[in-house]
Amino acid sequence: MRIEHNGQWTDVPKECLSVFAFGVDEVSLSGDDAGLGIAIIGKPTERDESLKVTIFKHSDEVSCFQVVRCPNVDDPPGEIRECSRDLQ
Repeated sequence: MRIEHNGQWTDVPKECLSVFAFGVDEVSLSGDDAGLGIAIIGKPTERDESLKVTIFKHSDEVSCFQVVRCPNVDDPPGEIRECSRDLQ
């Protein structure tokens, strides 16, 4: 995958998208002159919950993270805390 931002093309590392072995349900884009953010959400066939990956482009650098659950023993019952796991 390649990202075009302000007329400049940047390749997205394959590690950023390797978690998606299925169709994508939702794509959200946000950006300004300084950078671009992409959120990709989908549901793998072997799992019952959605998977979310965020990709950020700032200058010539691309970073990507998978949003995962990270429960904490101090959390109240029913609260679901999310953390970002670096995919690179």
